[in-house]
Amino acid sequence: MTTLKAGDYTQASTLNKRNTMEEKTIIRAFGVTDIGQVRSHNEDAIHLASEQGYVLVADGMGGHNAGEVASALAIEGFTQFLEEDSESDETVAELSEFSPQTLALRNAVYAANTVIYENAQQNSARKGMGTTLVSASFVGARLAVAHVGDSRLYRFREGFLDQLTTDHTLVQEMVDRKVYSEDEARNSRNKNVITRALGLADIVEVDLMEALLREGDLYVLCSDGLTGMVEDSDIADVLAANDMAPERAATQLLKMANNSGGNDNISIIVVRVDKVVAGQESTSEEELDWFD
Repeated sequence: MTTLKAGDYTQASTLNKRNTMEEKTIIRAFGVTDIGQVRSHNEDAIHLASEQGYVLVADGMGGHNAGEVASALAIEGFTQFLEEDSESDETVAELSEFSPQTLALRNAVYAANTVIYENAQQNSARKGMGTTLVSASFVGARLAVAHVGDSRLYRFREGFLDQLTTDHTLVQEMVDRKVYSEDEARNSRNKNVITRALGLADIVEVDLMEALLREGDLYVLCSDGLTGMVEDSDIADVLAANDMAPERAATQLLKMANNSGGNDNISIIVVRVDKVVAGQESTSEEELDWFD
């Protein structure tokens, strides 16, 4: 299990092999987090948990280095919850459209939010600190996702790149309301105004989704330090050229973001699904088709 934060340039790789009878999905993941070319310190943090089969990216914000604190606390609260709450709540799962795997991610985000919010209440210098968070879990045949903010999850499958998460930003709301076009949104001065983040209140709304994994899928989790500098079409080209090598893909994307100006901290995790073997999930492919 590897957590990265607050470094000028740091990287981590992880190989996840599930060899039990229930879970045999194999992923390879590689992550980088970098200060960029403009910022004085890195407020991003990433975490790769090989044995547990999940990864996450957090992009902190706040004065007096509080953004760095917020992203670190998000990772801490999230991972601690999953480590301590290994047994899923089947009663809740039966009442939800989502699997216990996805609900566990949601509850881990709730726990992270509480840790950040309470820390800010106890330290006046950290008032208003917050962080985005995007998390993905790869268990059996299912991808589970929980996210808050504008850090993104992409899927690259059969030559096509799809953004699976929706940004929680003012500009995205304007696009949804047809006030802005996509081009206007990209050039808006308000494109970095976040409408949802962890730590700003004692409760937080979390977006959830599920999808079926396929062998050969590539997934990219990233902060806006990548997406603000590199177009989706260029991200797709890099993934196509490095579809068997998540390490090369991640490091090349980082280099492109820095060469384009590196205006923010840059965090990227690339996950390749090498093998998918369904476990004991009851969800059929037909039931999950609408997520794909």
